[in-house]
Order: sequence, then structure tokens, then C-alpha cells
Amino acid sequence: MAKIAVLVIAHGSPDPDWLALVESAVWQCRTDLPIRVAYLGGVEGRSISDEVNRLEASGATTIVVVPLFATAGSNHVGEIRAMLGLDPWPTGETDLIRVPVQARILWCPPLEDHGNVEQIVAERIASLSRVPSREALLLVGHGSDLPGCHERWEKLLLRLTFRLQNRYAFAAAGYATLRPDTLYEQACSLAQKGDVLVLPLFVSQGYFTRQAIPKRLAGLAYRYEGSAYLPHPLIADWMSQSIRMALVTDIFTQRSMYEHGREKAVEVGC
Repeated sequence: MAKIAVLVIAHGSPDPDWLALVESAVWQCRTDLPIRVAYLGGVEGRSISDEVNRLEASGATTIVVVPLFATAGSNHVGEIRAMLGLDPWPTGETDLIRVPVQARILWCPPLEDHGNVEQIVAERIASLSRVPSREALLLVGHGSDLPGCHERWEKLLLRLTFRLQNRYAFAAAGYATLRPDTLYEQACSLAQKGDVLVLPLFVSQGYFTRQAIPKRLAGLAYRYEGSAYLPHPLIADWMSQSIRMALVTDIFTQRSMYEHGREKAVEVGC
């Protein structure tokens, strides 16, 4: 049988605490498959190319790739797919480096609004909220200025905002992004309708949750604790689910291709 391994790909950071949270979540992932973590930057010797080489050297012929990013709207998700040969190479100048991959890649979707994500956000709301009917929820995502990526971010934020508004019956609910920067404007608008609860949709705490968001909201009254998805155990559970789903989907795909091939062979034989 082909040897299967798992590669979790995260953004990376020079902050050791950020890296520790990612590594801890990966080691909590429930899988019997070999699993490693690669980073886009900030961690020497742990690039995507480095880790793919290590997995292939260990005998992996199929690699399940789990992108630990908030949404497919992240600029980096498209970059990773291009680097792995899953999407066309960008036109024009680029700093990306192709990753020579011999193994077959099974791609998993990023976090998006998976049920585990909604549950994490719901728990954070519960810790901040007092009287929802007098409060306004503001979800904050990184966002993107790139066409296509911007729309994906908008759709994710709209879906989560709609569901959480229905779930808690806030006086109002909305969303904002850092790119383009709509945070201060949206917070001011929501402040007219209730006490503002600000919840960041980021994988791990870092510069954006600790500095960028509070700085842009300076002078406004709001409730905020800056928690990110990690270190919640549901992220490790999401990884486990993603791996299982990728493998099950691949089995059905291979079976369907086999059955289709048999049907074609019968037709030719006739």
C-alpha cells in the first residue's frame, strides 16, 4: 500500500509562543499517520520544501496537506497551492519558490466556518456577553485586498455574522477587516446600537490580535480579550476530521474512477 503522511502548513512567526501553540495542536491531532508541520516563513529548516522532502525521504507517496489558515481567502493559501503545483503558477514577478513534489497531494480546505470554529467563537462570546439584546457583535478578520480573496473573506464573515446573530439575538452584528481597513468605521457604526463585543478570527494570538486591532480601536469603548482559535482543543479535532475526510473522499474518488474505467472497458469490448 502507498505510504500516507500528513503535512500541516501554517504561516509561521518569529514568536516562539506562536509556534508552540501550533505545534501543540498538531501533536494533539488524533491520527496514526506520520505528521509534520511546515511554515511559510519565520522558522529556519521548516519550509514547505524541507518538510515535503523529509516526508518523501521517509517513504511517503501520498501527503494529506492541512492548511492551518482561517479561510481560502487568505493570500497565502493560493500561494501554497501554486507552490505545490495544485494551481497555475502566478503570472509576472513573484517571490514564491516551487516545491518539487513527487508524492500525490490530498488537499484539505482551511478552517472557514467549520462547526468547530463556530463553537470556539460561541464560547468566546459567552465569556464577553452579558445582555445580548443590548450588545453589538463585531467579528474581525485579516481580510485581503486581492480580487477573489477579498470576496472569500467577505462571504466567510457574512456567514458567521448571520449565524451568530440568529443564535444570540444581538441588538446588531457586523464584521470588519484589517485589509481593507474597515475596523474603526464598523465599530463606530455598531456602537450606536449597543455595547460592542469585538472578536478576532485569527488562528493564533500575535501582532494583529495584541497590537493592530486595539490600536485601530483606540478611543472607542468596547469589550475585547484578544483570544484566537488556538490553543482551543477543537482545532486539533478539526485537523483530525480534515484528515479523515480527505482519505475517505480519496477512496470514493479512486473507486469511482476504477468503476468508470471498467465501464469504458466493457463498452470498448462490446
